[in-house]
Amino acid sequence: MTTIKDVAKLASVSISTVSRVLNNSGYTSEETKKKVFEAVENLNFRKNIVAAAMINKQTSTFGLIIPDIKNVFYADLTRAVEDAANQHGFNVILCNTDNDLKKEAEYISFLLQKGIDGIIFSTPEIKNRNIKEVIKSRPDLPIVILGSKVVGVQVDEVLVDNFEGAYNATIHLLELGHKKIGFIAGQPDSYATIERQKGYEAALEEYQLSLDLENIMLDEFKVGSGYNKGKEMLLRKNRPTAIFAGNDAIAVGVYKAARELDIQIPEELSIVGFDDSQYAEIVYPSLTTVRTPVLEMGEKAIEMGILLSKKNKKFKETITFQPELIVRSSTSELKVTKKD
Repeated sequence: MTTIKDVAKLASVSISTVSRVLNNSGYTSEETKKKVFEAVENLNFRKNIVAAAMINKQTSTFGLIIPDIKNVFYADLTRAVEDAANQHGFNVILCNTDNDLKKEAEYISFLLQKGIDGIIFSTPEIKNRNIKEVIKSRPDLPIVILGSKVVGVQVDEVLVDNFEGAYNATIHLLELGHKKIGFIAGQPDSYATIERQKGYEAALEEYQLSLDLENIMLDEFKVGSGYNKGKEMLLRKNRPTAIFAGNDAIAVGVYKAARELDIQIPEELSIVGFDDSQYAEIVYPSLTTVRTPVLEMGEKAIEMGILLSKKNKKFKETITFQPELIVRSSTSELKVTKKD
């Protein structure tokens, strides 16, 4: 039976190019499109796809459910998943929920009607009832959770070690002499928030520093949250000399707040982010941050999903990637003054 690889070979293009042409996504020259369509026609590729789907009950399509496409992390993650899927001859249907569980449930219903081969969830909530319900109603459906955990379910997971990343980020600030370190992160029920706060607190405990709850603020993983919470934190008389931001977007918001208050980075305030997104090198000074291996995580999620759909694998795996602290210009040693 003809495969997408056969089409790519006959048209002298890559598998991902064939996928883009057939799905009308991304830019491809007219000349290349013509070659792909001629190869498809010569090989009766469309007919073979339909036949294979009917025989094998597979559509070579995965659903990818994310909470916020405007979040740079999820945009990068989506690209990683889509590129990896294309390399394996699979397509991806992107579903952006805007952190709305009702909208997410509607997307799940839509995907099931389409007969997709599996769903990759990148949901921040640890108590996501939609995932529990779809597992209960469709125990045969391949499901991979990417970048998070959901309590009470057993599924394949692809994670980054949030605890370790946060711990290393906070230790970095402590080694620079900072003792008053703020922590600003996203939603309280987010797996990333919970694990990163644990890492932050463990580092403070290791240095025998008492936990000041006023220096912990949780809201959303957005620039606006970083700005609002950062400004509130920095307006205090006994303000922190360093802030660990739960992601790079929050860090950007803190940058804005600091500039409005005429607080110099890093001379008067050190900042560390998380994810190593495109924000990190765009801002000035460049942001010290924790790198999340987004590309590798996306590839692994697709590989696990394909294995589940083709091999009917029963055992569940948790693959955890290690983060890396990337030191740039937004952190420096604490300058001790008489007041300190």
